[in-house]
Amino acid sequence: MLFPHTKSKRVVLRAAGAEDATQAYEILFRLGAPGLPLIDDYVKSFGDRLSACFLVESTETGEVVGMSTLTSLTAAGHLRMDVRLASDTAVEFAAETHALTANFAFSMWRTRKIYVHLNSPDTSPVGFGQAYDPLFRHETVLPEHTYFHGRLWDVHVLAFHRADWDTLGVELIQKIV
Repeated sequence: MLFPHTKSKRVVLRAAGAEDATQAYEILFRLGAPGLPLIDDYVKSFGDRLSACFLVESTETGEVVGMSTLTSLTAAGHLRMDVRLASDTAVEFAAETHALTANFAFSMWRTRKIYVHLNSPDTSPVGFGQAYDPLFRHETVLPEHTYFHGRLWDVHVLAFHRADWDTLGVELIQKIV
């Protein structure tokens, strides 16, 4: 297991605190996140039920380009990772942000499994590339589970398991840091 890196060649994961709640809300608002509460409610509850929350910054410009979160670890050693990146940087920074966030979770806690929710079985939004598809285990599909932009969407639940991360994930981290 690697040290919990929070910096790669192109992005830095900066721990977000209460003072960052408004900026985090603005990121989610710009991306059209479904179910976003009023800003006052979001700020009051910022960080609730999360083990970690990061603002994602470009190393080149210092600009905040997104955020990533990890839910609280369950007794079974499971948690959920959520990465939200500005649409113009999503492809460029997706792999590094997902990899750094997952590696942080596996390095910091007794995490057995990290869930990722996608709107299709296609893993390309995570950005790892086909060589790393064996990292993903397709757990289930929740049909028409979420409503967004006037449409019901399926949610595909994928997972990274520690055993897979300890081989392929470590290789991926070594390429990006």
